[in-house]
This record gives sequence, structure tokens and C-alpha cells, in this order.
Amino acid sequence: MFVILQAIVVAITAITVFIFSNYLTCSHYFDIYRCQFYNEINDSKVYDYIIVGGGSAGAILSARLAEYNNDVLLLEAGGNAPPFLDIPLLAPLIQNSPYDWQYTTVPQQNACKGLINNQSRWPMGKILGGTSRLNYMLYVRGHPSDYSEYFPDFTEPTQQNGGPIPVREANWNSDLTDVILKGLEELHQHIGDINKNLKNGFMKAQLSVEDGKRWSTDRLLHENFKNKLTTITHAYVEKVLMELKKAVGVQFFVSNKRFKAIAKKGVILSAGAIGTPKILMLSGIGPRKHLEDLKINVISDLPVGQHLVDHVLTGLDLVLLNTSMGLSMIDTLNPISAMNYFLFGKGPWTSAGVEVLGTLHSSFQQTKSNVPDLQIMVMPLGLSKDNGIVLKKALGISNKVYNKYFAPISCNNTITIAPVLLHPKSKGEVKLTSNNPFDPPLIDPKYLSNRDDIATLIDGLQFVKKLVETDAMKNVGASIYKEHFPGCENEIFDSTKYWECYVQHLTLTSYHPASTCRMGDVVDQTFRVYGTTNLYIVDASILPSLPSGNINAAVIMLAEKAARMFKQNTKIRINNQKCYKPNNYYYMFDGYCST
Repeated sequence: MFVILQAIVVAITAITVFIFSNYLTCSHYFDIYRCQFYNEINDSKVYDYIIVGGGSAGAILSARLAEYNNDVLLLEAGGNAPPFLDIPLLAPLIQNSPYDWQYTTVPQQNACKGLINNQSRWPMGKILGGTSRLNYMLYVRGHPSDYSEYFPDFTEPTQQNGGPIPVREANWNSDLTDVILKGLEELHQHIGDINKNLKNGFMKAQLSVEDGKRWSTDRLLHENFKNKLTTITHAYVEKVLMELKKAVGVQFFVSNKRFKAIAKKGVILSAGAIGTPKILMLSGIGPRKHLEDLKINVISDLPVGQHLVDHVLTGLDLVLLNTSMGLSMIDTLNPISAMNYFLFGKGPWTSAGVEVLGTLHSSFQQTKSNVPDLQIMVMPLGLSKDNGIVLKKALGISNKVYNKYFAPISCNNTITIAPVLLHPKSKGEVKLTSNNPFDPPLIDPKYLSNRDDIATLIDGLQFVKKLVETDAMKNVGASIYKEHFPGCENEIFDSTKYWECYVQHLTLTSYHPASTCRMGDVVDQTFRVYGTTNLYIVDASILPSLPSGNINAAVIMLAEKAARMFKQNTKIRINNQKCYKPNNYYYMFDGYCST
């Protein structure tokens, strides 16, 4: 009977995923069609600011600068979100859709060996709201030391502190949450709101949600700004237009037609840790030799695209339970779950996929006052729970690995307690494939190229083992899955060599790439690109290092800080007017002077 029920659940899941995936594709093309007829684009129109990218940072900046009475043009390569994308549970289904850039890294030498072609898939939002439309909505402030050097005036971007993010504790959790917290107490871990207490410890996940629905930054782009904010979707930015070393506008494509837009006060790149360095290098700002090799005229020699870092996690489906708890496919397909979501904003459809999270110091850190180097995320499900229909594809797990390691436990009660490497020593890079703006960039995070990163992740796995051995976890029959991971069969299970092999095979992104245009290397503390005027960057690419947690809150904080700085600049008045004289970048027009 159980086998029949499981087969029915698998069939319904597959059909539902197929229908929703096609719905997303149809919605995307309908939006493109609609924009072709209703987008009125005035070529070479002048704005105060042009913002490239309508994601977590770009949407915030656009709303704030329009609120400060600036004429703003927001260019977004994706489109508007269709209905149902506010349902938190659907996040994995939005990945690999037309609303995702679908970036893929180059094959990794020291990591990702259990993934297709040793490549890591990097979802990134190609939609208004950006990755805040695709992420798992976790709100993590990080450690105070993450910001002390470059952002000493850090202000939490929550509604309680005057920011935009509505932060709520998840209103639905499985029975697993309380069991995990009791186990952590046995290990003498601090339990409480680590966002407020600013210390290591664990808490129930806090999310950026409102009434059970996903909150994303595109919600700020409302009708109040329609006279000051122009938003053009499906706009693919080719490059920044530079006059000597001054940014005067951008060149972009919509429906295969090329347009230009002019900026009086500034061009702000908010295209993310991958998109921003790509646009900069296409504009002639980047490593001299790399640009010269691609026959791109060098305007400024800067280490653009270097120092790429990302949070890495491992440990999927490593914990088995003999008690039925966690999030099951039956829960998600139950019509009552749908009714609870749409009528009351409650139930399993509001799940973000992570129920408990926290930070700790590995055994390699002697000074516990330093920033933590490990995060633990507890997920009430495993990769095997959906029988390879969604998560396998989203993560890029190879068929061989899935069939041999994950498929045999598809009927088991599996959960994930994943250690996350917070401050990797391995540094990667983003480079151009060619000088064609439509060619995807080369992304090489060089995962685990520094062996200290492997050791830290193994230390995190040792903590997971200790948690599994607590009385609270033993009471639900918790145990470590002891099947050898494919490729690691020659190593003794649970030996250091085995876990080294395991980590190098099951290496997964936490979706937090950053630092490709670092403050101090590429931009100064006013967000201005070195050696240029009127060219700014505000997104995850400028973070000097990764924060000690999920980065969406940090990115929004950056955008709020930048908006305040731009607001202060608008208060400066210069008495003598200087007429702005157009050149070859745009059509001639008369009668405009800037102050």
C-alpha cells in the first residue's frame, strides 16, 4: 500500500512541476510580448540616475532616489513576476526557469565532483526583485565585525529599524525544529535571537515574509514613483558609455534594438556579483591584459572580477530518522495546505526550506571573539524526498550519484543538517568569454583550492555528528547515513580521508557570490569606481568579504546606505551653472544645463 501511495505522490509531483514550469515559461514570453507593445522607449533620453539591475539593491536604490525627487531610469534584464511567485515553497521551481540567469561555473578541479561535469549551478534572479525573488528568504544579520571596517554605521534594514524588510519568524515549522533545538541545548549552544544578541548560537529561522508570502524588493517600486521612476524590463545592458573617464550613460538592447540613455548625476551598476563585473569589463574597466586580449579598449586597469568568494555547504541527506517528521511531499500536495496558505497565509506552503540556523567557531579558531567560520542550516527535507524531480536538477547532481546514493533512501525519513563555510580562503574570478555582450561570462570560484576550507567543512560535519548523538536526536532515531558517497568507496567510512573525499564530491553553493568589485580595490567608500566620475557600484560585488551569514540583508543595507549618500550629494548646490554639451553618444538636444 505504501509503495502505491508513494507512486501516486511521485506522479502528482511530476505533473505539478511540469505544469508550473510551463506556466513560468509562458508567463515569461507573454511578458516579453506585452513589453514590446507597451514599452515606450525614448532613445537618448536624459535622467538624473541610471540604475542597471532591479534586484535586491537596484530596486531599493530606484525607489529611494525617486523618493528623493530624482528622475531615475531602472533597467532590468528580466521581466515582472507572474502570479504565484510569492509562494515560499516554490523557490526551487523558479530556479532553472526563464526568471533565472542559470549561471554555471567552469568545471572545478578540487570540488563539485558529484555534480554534472564538476560544475556548480548558480541561480540568480533575472526578474524585478532579482535574487530576492528566488532565494530562501532567510534574514541573517551577520557578525558586527563583518562591517566594522567599511560600514561602521551599519543599520539593520528591517521595518523595526526604519528599513524595508518585514522580518518574521517562520509561522510554520515541522516537529523537527524543537527536537533540533533541544539537541543543541545539550551541546551547550546558545539558543535565542542571534540577530539581536549579536553572538554565536542558534535560532528558529527568521524570514523576509509578509502574511506568509515572500517579500522581495520589487514591492517598493509602486505607483507613487511613476512620475520620477521609469522602469524598462527585458533591457539587456551592453556597456556603460564613458566620455574619457566619466560615465555619461549606458547602451542597451530591448527586442534586438539598440538604445542609449544619458545620466546627469550617475550610472549605478547593481547587476550583482556576476553581472556587474561583466558590464564593467565590457566597458573597458578591468584587468588590462584580459581586456587587451579581447581587443577591448582599456579605460581603467582595475582588478574587476577578482577575489570571487561564495558560501559553500555540504551534508545533504546525511541524517536519517526512524520517526516520521520534517516536510513530506504529502504535506505539500495536501489541498488543506493550499487552503491554509491562500486563506490564512499559514501552513507548509510558507516554508522556506530552512527551519533552524546558527553560527559557531570551528576547532581551528583559537579566539572565540572573532567572526564565526561555520554556519549550520537545518532543513526538514533531503534531496531524496522529491524522488529527483526538482532538487536534483536544481543542484546539478549527476544521475550516477543520485541513483547510487540518494535514490535508495527516497522512502526513508531524511533531513539535512548542513555545515556552511562562512569565510572561504579559496578565491575565484569572473572573466569575459569574449567581447560579445551576449556571451555568458566564465565563472570560476576555485572551490576548495585552499585545503583549509576542506578542513573547516569537515569540522562542521563533526559538529553534525555530535548533534545526531544527543539524547534529543536519539529519541527520534537519528543516525548518520553510512552509505559511501560515489567516488569515495576506497576510503574508510568516517575517516578524515573519507570526509575529505565527501566534501570534494558534494560541494554545493549557498547562492552567495560576492566581492568581485571589492570596496578598497575597485570602488571607494562612496561606492564610486576608482579613476572614474559618475560611475558607481552598489551590490554584493563590492563586499570586501562575505558576511557571517546569508547575504540578502547585507546587500539591502548597502543599498540603503548608498541611497542616503546620494541624497546628501543632491543637497549640494553649485552657484555657477555648467551647460552639459552632448557628444557622439547620443542625439543632439538643446536647453539643458546641470547645476
